[in-house]
Formats: sequence, structure tokens, C-alpha cells
Amino acid sequence: MKYPIIVQSKTTVHPNRLYDHTAAAQLAGVSVRVFLIYWNRDIIEPAMNTGRYGIFFNDEAIFTVRKAEQLKRDLGVNYPGVRAVLILQRRIEELTAEVRFLRN
Repeated sequence: MKYPIIVQSKTTVHPNRLYDHTAAAQLAGVSVRVFLIYWNRDIIEPAMNTGRYGIFFNDEAIFTVRKAEQLKRDLGVNYPGVRAVLILQRRIEELTAEVRFLRN
């Protein structure tokens, strides 16, 4: 079963702006090749896939790549580990929100 990885940035700069993979890679601070590895390993998903005109990513994908690169750099986590950590972080956020809701 595949779980989507959604890492929400605390400061979305342009919530409706989309970037092609080249621009998104540049904004994330990685090479296009590395950016596409994150996509191919289901760590990020495009916000739009037009088929003919290509794939486009939003700020959330860029933030996720930055977070993933931080995990790789600081903790030596590999790509499968990055995916697992991001899934667990998202689940913790969901459970924390649920606990807050139930307490109110």
C-alpha cells in the first residue's frame, strides 16, 4: 500500500504557483536529477501532470525536497529512509491534531 507523503510548509510563499521540474529543483537547491529521483521514488508528487506539456510542482514539493535533503545531510538517511521518516512525521502531525480536537 502506498502512502502519500505530504509535508506542509509553515510558510508557503506562493500557494497557487506551479513550477516545472527544472525550476522546482533550482528552488529546492538540488540538481534536476536529484529532484526527479524524489519524484520517481514517490517522495514528492506533481501538483499537475499535463502529459503533453509536462509535470509541475508546487511549494509543498519544494519544501519536502528541502526537508529530505536535510535528513540525508544531517542524519545520513537514504531515500527509502527519507520516505519512511516523512510518512511518520506526517502521521504524528495527524494524530497530534486529532488529540487536540478530541480534547476540545
